[in-house]
Amino acid sequence: MLVMDRENLYAPGWSHVLSTTNDMTELEAFRLRVRAPAAALHISNRGVPHLDLKLDARAQALASGDVRVFERTADMLRYLRK
Repeated sequence: MLVMDRENLYAPGWSHVLSTTNDMTELEAFRLRVRAPAAALHISNRGVPHLDLKLDARAQALASGDVRVFERTADMLRYLRK
């Protein structure tokens, strides 16, 4: 399952997309589907893969029915920790 913040508080216009299972294949397939560049797929310092999306790719991701969207990044991270 993919989760996403509506907008990153510290980077206006950007959103993060994470896989609840840290599945790189799931993230890569979603990246291709929303037409984000290859550089959008990152692995954080903590080893967590995620997508950084902006502009059209972000809008497509927000409109996707199969992504759970959280208003705040903190809420998304709290959900993932459960």
